[in-house]
Amino acid sequence: MWDPLHNWRYNLALSFFEHDHRWLHIILHMMLVVTPVLLTAIMLCSVYRIYRSYYEPVTISSAIVLTTTVPGVIPLQLRQFIKKYTLANQYLLAAGALLTLPITYANLELPKRIINGAINKENFVTSKISISLSQIDYLLLLCGMFLLVLLANGILKFVLNYYKGSVSEGLIRRLRLYLLRQQRQPKARAQTNDVVPVIIQEVEPVCNFSGDSIAIPLLQGGTALTIITFMLVQNLTLGAAAITLLPIQILIIPRFQRKINRLVQQRLLSVRKLSQLLSVTTHNSYAEQKQIRGFFNHLHGLRLKIFKTKYMMKAINNFIMNLTPFFFYTIGGYLVIEGKLSLGALVASLASYKDLASAIRELFNYYQSLQDARIRYREIVRFMHQQ
Repeated sequence: MWDPLHNWRYNLALSFFEHDHRWLHIILHMMLVVTPVLLTAIMLCSVYRIYRSYYEPVTISSAIVLTTTVPGVIPLQLRQFIKKYTLANQYLLAAGALLTLPITYANLELPKRIINGAINKENFVTSKISISLSQIDYLLLLCGMFLLVLLANGILKFVLNYYKGSVSEGLIRRLRLYLLRQQRQPKARAQTNDVVPVIIQEVEPVCNFSGDSIAIPLLQGGTALTIITFMLVQNLTLGAAAITLLPIQILIIPRFQRKINRLVQQRLLSVRKLSQLLSVTTHNSYAEQKQIRGFFNHLHGLRLKIFKTKYMMKAINNFIMNLTPFFFYTIGGYLVIEGKLSLGALVASLASYKDLASAIRELFNYYQSLQDARIRYREIVRFMHQQ
């Protein structure tokens, strides 16, 4: 059973590498066999989880199972809340994010053309444009186009970021006013001090996420796909090298994030209980002071656990991101030596990997922000249903 599989992988390696080097074959197996299998399994599991999340009811407490909304109460799910109040804004943000993708590809393609087509005299082609332009003029033309792409990219991202901020701030104001109106209802049982930490501390992180909810996956995910597509156009193995370690990141990061989610939820509840305790005690008795100090120590311990888990996750992620160029230098260097890849394409791919690493890092940050916003929003909804 294993002999045919081994022979298939060996022939696969030889189809890409003429040199029969064991180390090159091991790397190629990781890129073209292990990585696609892991990514396929991860995608199938993700689709199944998304399907379950849409068709399973949302539970606010163990005693009450609710559907989508309750009259007079905000939606129970974060995505429904964002959709209800910012749907038109999300369409505009999505359109702006998609507009950046062709600009991103041009930003990758032009440096390669400048190096290979204009600076390298041997590769200066006699095309229609090069017949009427000298090599210097052709270089200046490409550099001018590159400058315009940079300007367009900067202006578009400025507008996009400003609009995201305005959407988030508008939703912050709306939710704060809504919580304040609900608190003033005669049937509200919670005291005024109970709603203060919710309005001041918990609303802003939730609503800040609303501006990124659609734009960031499209912008950063689209940027990552654009860069990977650019690398695949240069060389198949070079594009595969860019995502070799991505399955490891996808498997590791969510595990750390789930632990952080539990700690953040514990901290939110502890802060709320501490606020209630401070509002009703006189702080004079020894028992009250001891109880307050106990809350302080508990919050301190939770924060240290959050820091430890968060920065451990960040350190592992940074190590994996910095390890990926190893595959570029190994595979790309071999291809350049064998004449199967131009030096300009390798340089452009190495330069574009910085943008790819940044895009992937932003996507993981988005995932963390999404989980944090979901926890905070769930606690806000639970607080409102207790009124």
